Parts: sequence; C-alpha cells; structure tokens
Amino acid sequence: MNIVTIADARRFSLATVQQQELVAGGDLSVTLLCFEAGQKDDDHSYPTSCLYQVLEGEVLLRHDQGSDRVGTGKLVCVPAGARHHLENAGGGLLVVLATHAR
Repeated sequence: MNIVTIADARRFSLATVQQQELVAGGDLSVTLLCFEAGQKDDDHSYPTSCLYQVLEGEVLLRHDQGSDRVGTGKLVCVPAGARHHLENAGGGLLVVLATHAR
C-alpha cells in the first residue's frame, strides 16, 4: 500500500510543467501535473486509456478530434492511442492528476 499527500507533491516552475510521479509500481502510474499560467505539455499518447482529474484550475485538452475545456472536479478519459496534450486554460495555477496503466 502506498499513501501519498497530494499537497506535498505540488511543485510549480515558470520554466516548465512540473511532473511528480506519485505511484510508480506494478501496473499503474499516477502522476501529478502542475502548470503555471500559459503552460502546456508535449503531445503524447499511451497504449492504454488515460484518466485526467482536474484538481485545481481549468485545462484545455487538445486531441485529434478537437479540444475540450475541463474544470476543477471533472474527470476525463482519453482512449488508448489518442494523441493529445494539456494546456492551462486559465490565468492561475492548474493541477491535474494523470492515471494510466503501464
């Protein structure tokens, strides 16, 4: 069993999106993504579905079919193999929990 305090894992940098791996074992990966205003991550895809939960702020999820705005408290599932990236859609901080199988 692994217990993590998300508040302790929050890290922000004006230089780049901060990624803190919270769970890295077995068949599951859970990463905390912390964005400053205006930041975005690189395009990527996973061989399995990926769940994103917006903990703070608003994310613009860009994908092959267009884009979706997702706010605090929302959960979005990106299908396996779908190319996508996340952008901070607001003027403040963005914190997203990303979960996918390994």
